[in-house]
Amino acid sequence: MVTHVVWDWNGTLLDDLHCCIDVTNTLLTEYGLPVLDDVAAYQRVFRFPVADYYADLGFDTRPGGNFDTASVRYLELYHAAAAGCELHNGARETLRTLHAAGVRQVVISASEQQNLLKQLSPFELNGWLDGAHGIADIYAASKLSIAQRWLATTGADPAKVVFVGDSEHDYEIAMALGACCVLFSGGHHSRDHLQTLDAPVVDDLTQVAAHVR
Repeated sequence: MVTHVVWDWNGTLLDDLHCCIDVTNTLLTEYGLPVLDDVAAYQRVFRFPVADYYADLGFDTRPGGNFDTASVRYLELYHAAAAGCELHNGARETLRTLHAAGVRQVVISASEQQNLLKQLSPFELNGWLDGAHGIADIYAASKLSIAQRWLATTGADPAKVVFVGDSEHDYEIAMALGACCVLFSGGHHSRDHLQTLDAPVVDDLTQVAAHVR
């Protein structure tokens, strides 16, 4: 029986894919770099750690390069644009269904902690979530250590934990911890890519409950 579901935030619960593409293209334009033509182009290059993704886009991630300033500028643009983002269809319904079934739920994100809490606040999900955990900086290297700390604190059996996310990084974390994983195709990695991983892929968040049960 599944006891806990660990949700990713950006791209999984929060529908911010197109927002991120627009913001990325604005940033690329400001730095004189080639823009991304469409969703497929974005999904082909997006990955963790974010420094590697930025390098693929053409930013200089070496010491003294423009990665740090570009990261700060991206967040300025993103937070202004993301205020208009909504939850994915089915997100509230699924959170409510799992909560009613006695499943504990938490958000673990590669977003910086205060930024994560600020984004979560308007949606008033506290009644269904036990907490939200982000990283300590803005560089989104990995959320593995946060997931490990959460697992140790809760004492949950990894075999009874399901990670739900939209990226290969979510899958990697679940596998590293010995947990299960369900991948959602509506976010930052394409369905074709997610299907290369050894985890079920859903196109609708309401399908997550069936996999958890």
